[in-house]
This record gives sequence, C-alpha cells and structure tokens, in this order.
Amino acid sequence: MKKHITEITVPLGKGPTAKWSYISLLFSSFFFLPLIVGSSPLNDLNLAAVLLIYLCFIGAFFWALFTVGNKTALPIVGIITICAAGSYIYVGTNALFGYGAFLSSYYFKLKSAFGFLMGNLASQIIAAYAFDLLHIYFLGPSIAITVALFIYGHFSRNEALNGLNNKAQAQQMEQLAAIAERERIARDMHDLLGHSLSSLALKSELAEKLLQKGNTEQAQQEITEVAALSRTTLSEVRQAVTGLKLQSFRGGIEKLSEQLQRLGFRTEVNISTVKVDASLESTLLMLCKEWVTNILRHSNGNFVNISVEQTNNQIELEISDNGLAEPIKPGNGIQGMQSRVKELKGKFAVNVNEGVTMNVVIPC
Repeated sequence: MKKHITEITVPLGKGPTAKWSYISLLFSSFFFLPLIVGSSPLNDLNLAAVLLIYLCFIGAFFWALFTVGNKTALPIVGIITICAAGSYIYVGTNALFGYGAFLSSYYFKLKSAFGFLMGNLASQIIAAYAFDLLHIYFLGPSIAITVALFIYGHFSRNEALNGLNNKAQAQQMEQLAAIAERERIARDMHDLLGHSLSSLALKSELAEKLLQKGNTEQAQQEITEVAALSRTTLSEVRQAVTGLKLQSFRGGIEKLSEQLQRLGFRTEVNISTVKVDASLESTLLMLCKEWVTNILRHSNGNFVNISVEQTNNQIELEISDNGLAEPIKPGNGIQGMQSRVKELKGKFAVNVNEGVTMNVVIPC
C-alpha cells in the first residue's frame, strides 16, 4: 500500500532548497536599516545589545533550519520572543518577525501554523503597545512581511511534501522492480538448473549402481554423459550470468511499460543494445522511473514512447507522451534528475511543444 507523506521529514537546511534558506538571510540586513539611515541613534551599550539581538536571531534561525517536527517550535518561538523583546531597545526587529512566520508555516500543518501566526501578530501588537511603537512605521512593514512569508512558507511546504512523496514513490518502484527482478532471476535459475541437476543426480546414481554390478562399460558411458552435461550446464550458467545485466535494464523498462499499460496507457519501447557500467545503468533506470512517475501523476495523455539508443560515445534516453502541457516549472523531482545528469556531464531537456518529451544525453 502506497504511503503518503504529510509531515516534513527533512530539515529545511538539508533539503534541495537549502541554499535559498541561507540566501534569505540577506533580507535580514533590513534589521540594520534604522541604524544606517540614523532614525534610531544608539549609544555604545545599546549598540552592543542590538548586535546581541541579531546574533541570537541567527542562532535560533539556524537551530530551526536543522530541526524537524515539534522540535522546531522552540526556535520559532525563540525568534518571535527575541523580536518582540528586542523592540524595547531597537525598532529594526520588525524586519525579523517574518522569519518566524515562514518557518512555522513550512514545518507545521495549516491549523498549527495559523496558531503560530496569530501568536506572532499578537506579539508584534503587544510589543508595539508596550514600547510606544504603535504606529504604521513599525507595525506596517512587520505585519505585511509576516503575512507574506507565512503564505510563502505554506506553498514551500506543499512543494517540499510533493518532492518527498515523489522520491518515496520512486524508491518504492525501485524496490518493487528489484523484488520482481530477483524473482525473475530465481525462476530463470530454477528453470535452467533444475532439470540439469536432476539429470546429473540420476545419471550419477545409475553409474554407481552399474559399477556395483560390474557393468563398467555402461557405467563409463553414463559418467561420460555426466561430464558432458556438467560442461553444458556450466556454459548455460555463464551465459545467463553474462546476460543478467542487460536483462536487468530491459526488465526494469518492461516493468515500467507494464505499469503504464495497467493504468490505461499504450506504450512503445525501443531499446538498442546497452553496454554501460552499473552506475550509469542504475542512473538511467532511475531517470526512467522518476519520469514515468511524473507521467502517471500529471499526464492527461494515453500514449508513452520510451527509447534508449547507444552510440560509440554517448547514450540517449527519450521518454515522450502525447499529453498536453504548459511550460513546466522544475520542482524537486526534475531538479534531482537534472543534478544526476549534470554529475555525469550529460544534458537534460524537457520539450512541451508536441506532447511532453524528456530527453537525456550522457557521454559514455
């Protein structure tokens, strides 16, 4: 049974968009704007306190980046508390409330995240009232940024969950394909060796009985046949083992084709002889699985073509379907595929002019 992921299980600081989390800290520089424009003059002691507030914020932010689940509540509350309390000393803290809103809507479901949002907004209003900051210049930017980042965090959460579910589905397909391949190999080995080994056992027993009866000439003939059958069986096993790699790749593609057919797609598979190392073969099969997953989730077509062609210096994979699509915005799944291809110095392209076509060219 397919399991649907509904909770963020990868910390924001370790996910595919981790770099954007660090880049977002550039916007925290607005914290220092009142100092730069001179609207909030401070003495040395207060200046040191402002720097301490910012460092505490940075610490809580990174704490939240590398935490998941309910444990993220503490650093999020810490950010909101730091901003609210710090408003007593410095008005620039209104630029940092939004980080707490983003983190809460990213890590928590909407109902819980909305509770954090209400607490965040209440903290701003209470701080403004308590510290004589109840004016548009403090609350206006603070509330606007908080609400905007809350909404952005919610959409980022949905995108991250989709990425996690796509990855889990691809892994599940890979596991099922591996199980099916093991079963196929077991059947092939049973069919290949079962009869031969049974014949070897019977002929050996017959030769033993003939020797006991002194019929050495016929026993010698049976032993000769045992030796010949053994050599034939060994040759067949070697041929089977040599072909496992090719069969495994073809078998994986055929399993994907069968899955598409079961769900109503017509399929066409064209695979030339593929002779690549195990790492590249695994990458190609994974790319096929991930793209077929995208087709199953999003395509409105009914025909899929899978083509794999190898030349002397490159291998080309192309999967196309006849579904209609608007220009595709790369999500976590496509970005992961692009990264795999880039690591192998290959080219990855998606075309939506006539249906949807994924094309990968990798040097080999």
